[in-house]
Amino acid sequence: MSIYEHVVAAVEPGTLAAVLDTASGRGRQAVEAAGGRLFGLWKPLIGLSFNHVVAVVEWPSADAPGTAAGMLLAGASGAKIVQNDLWIATLRPPPGAVARQEPGFVTHRWYDIDADGLDRFLELSANTWANWEGTHDSQVQGLWRSQTIPGPGLIRMRLMAWYASMDVWERSRH
Repeated sequence: MSIYEHVVAAVEPGTLAAVLDTASGRGRQAVEAAGGRLFGLWKPLIGLSFNHVVAVVEWPSADAPGTAAGMLLAGASGAKIVQNDLWIATLRPPPGAVARQEPGFVTHRWYDIDADGLDRFLELSANTWANWEGTHDSQVQGLWRSQTIPGPGLIRMRLMAWYASMDVWERSRH
C-alpha cells in the first residue's frame, strides 16, 4: 500500500521560484532514485501564506524512506521545513495518480473527525463530490488519513481540491 509524504516549507522572500525549481528538478530526481514519485508541488494561494511551498510524494509502501523533505529541498537556500508527515490515501488519489498541473488553485484542508464516523465521512464525501465536481470546474485531488492520531478517538483527514479559478472557488462556497 502506498503512503504519501506531505511536506510544507516556509521560504524566504525572493526565493520561491528557486526553491520550486530545485524541488521540481534535482529534488524530483532524488525522490525517484529512492523509489518515490512526486504527486504534486504547489505554491499555496488559498489557506497557507504565499511564502510556502507544499509537496506531496507517493512512496510505494510504509517501509519507504519517508525523507522527501530533505531530498526535495537539498541545495535550496531559503527554505525551512515547517511540516512533514505521512498519510494514507482513502477515496483518492488512486495509486500512481498525479495531481492536476494546469493553472488553477489548490486548497489544502485538514479535518479532525470522530474515528467511529470514518466510514460515514467517506460515504458522504464520495456522494457529495459527484454533484460538486459536476456543478463547478473543480476536482478533488486527494483525501488522505493521517498516520498521526490527533487525540483519543480522533482521526485527522486531509482534503486537497483543485479549482479552475478563484471565481470557481468563490462560487463553490455558496
